[in-house]
Amino acid sequence: MKKLNALIVATACAVATTAVAATYSTEATITPQKDKGKYEVAVRVFRLIERDGKLVEELMTQPKIQSAPGVPASTYVGLGPSHANYANEENVTVEASWPEAGKSGFAVCSITVKLGDKVVSKSKLQIKVDDK
Repeated sequence: MKKLNALIVATACAVATTAVAATYSTEATITPQKDKGKYEVAVRVFRLIERDGKLVEELMTQPKIQSAPGVPASTYVGLGPSHANYANEENVTVEASWPEAGKSGFAVCSITVKLGDKVVSKSKLQIKVDDK
């Protein structure tokens, strides 16, 4: 029996407190695109801030990845380490993978938010894929 989740949507939230008291929330959607022979990962990273006494989400970045099944992929959003303001700015790394075509396994998405080189939030989404 061949089963494949046509659309996998999940929210992974990670909250971390740092010296600057920043908190973060992440959302990740992993979608197989069989007609294109690819999978797509869409991520949204929010900075949680207090505004008028209420905690609100402020969209920080929305990276996307497309890759073929069985081929891990990653993307980076932010300043490079050689930039003068690198230590004071957030950067986001997204790593994703999908099992090889025709095989079962796990679709995985890891999201790491750093302030310079310091990890301030880490989220991981892992979903079982049954493609037999």
